[in-house]
Amino acid sequence: MKEGVKPFFSSVIKATFLTVIVSLIGVLLFALLVKFADVPDIAIKIVNQFIKVVAVFCGCYFSLSGDKGLFKGITTGLISTLMLYLIFSLLSGAEVFGVKTLIDLIFVAVIGGISGIIAVNLRGKE
Repeated sequence: MKEGVKPFFSSVIKATFLTVIVSLIGVLLFALLVKFADVPDIAIKIVNQFIKVVAVFCGCYFSLSGDKGLFKGITTGLISTLMLYLIFSLLSGAEVFGVKTLIDLIFVAVIGGISGIIAVNLRGKE
């Protein structure tokens, strides 16, 4: 059964906000760990990627259902990543958009697509 534009975007908005919240909590907790422990730079990069993957999966899994999981997941990943870049740019006072950001957007879009497919298939076609 096909769904309209409104249900598509309402589930994507829910997934996006959940992704952003989980990501911010993960980054905050990891920042506390980094503050009190000597963590190598490579570990910081790896853990940040892991936080993105977990956040996008959580957002998709708990918010997406129905059909079009691939498109919902990609949209969720892209919008949430752009929102997080905006938030972190405002907090740091620095512009962070560049080639690395583009690569990160592609990475999160792929993760979002996979998470969206998994979410709609595991949760069923509600």
